[in-house]
Amino acid sequence: MRTRRITAAIAAAALLPLTGALFTTSSANAQTSEEIQAEIDKRHDDLEKVIEDYNAKREELDDANELIEEIEAQLPALEAETAAANEALAEYAASAYTNGEYAMVNSVLDGDPADFADRLMYLDNLTTAETEALQANLAQIQELETRRTELQTLKDSADEILGEIEKQQEEIEAEIDDLEEEYEDAYAEEHPPPEYNYEGSSGAVAFAIEQLGEPYVYGEAGPDEWDCSGLTQQAWAAVGVNLSHNAAMQWDETARISRDELQEGDLVFYNDLAHVGMYIGGGEIIHAPNSTTVVKIVDLDYGGSIVGYGRP
Repeated sequence: MRTRRITAAIAAAALLPLTGALFTTSSANAQTSEEIQAEIDKRHDDLEKVIEDYNAKREELDDANELIEEIEAQLPALEAETAAANEALAEYAASAYTNGEYAMVNSVLDGDPADFADRLMYLDNLTTAETEALQANLAQIQELETRRTELQTLKDSADEILGEIEKQQEEIEAEIDDLEEEYEDAYAEEHPPPEYNYEGSSGAVAFAIEQLGEPYVYGEAGPDEWDCSGLTQQAWAAVGVNLSHNAAMQWDETARISRDELQEGDLVFYNDLAHVGMYIGGGEIIHAPNSTTVVKIVDLDYGGSIVGYGRP
């Protein structure tokens, strides 16, 4: 029967060792960033296997869910037929009672319907038709109970299998998140921001260079996190010059100069006044680029579209 085949397949799958159980706790604290990245890649491979396992089980469960729907559609008719069978049994029991056979009938009707035929010998006064009718009624009752049991088994197995796979997926994803944090720490330790020995005379530049390697955070103006205009604002504030915390406003607050006139501390505006950096000499600027990186020194023409230059 298809029900039993699918139920057996799901039950067998439930006994398989969990993929997640094969994972080991990372010892990334003593690992290099490359070793941690390799472990992250391995965990992603593991996650793909779990997801594919999930997809395979979903395919199997589609069959089970189809059968669940079939059984649920059959239940009303089965229940009606079973009610009729119970009424027939009640009528027979009442008749047997009037004939003084009530206790004997009860002993025959009790127990597993599969053994019913063997127990009918005790009612040797039943006609063949009566025996067949009783057996059919009991079989009908058993069919309903069997289908209900199969239905519940399918539902429980489906929920259990998908629950286990989803749990594995969550565990692997959490482990990947931890590994990625460890990777960032290891990479930062292995690749510290290059030391920049500023020998110029601009206090604004000196202040900005002290922030090298600190993270970009939108809307921040120090002391340890910066966005582009927050960095240039506080760098110039360190030498007593007030600027707004906004690149377009800083454009309005500075004097226009040409590229040839650039001096240390001058501001360079990019991307329709959406970004600003500070010129430090030698064709380079220091800036806080975006949330994926840190305060850094780059070439003046690093990639942004230059709008113009300003001197506070």
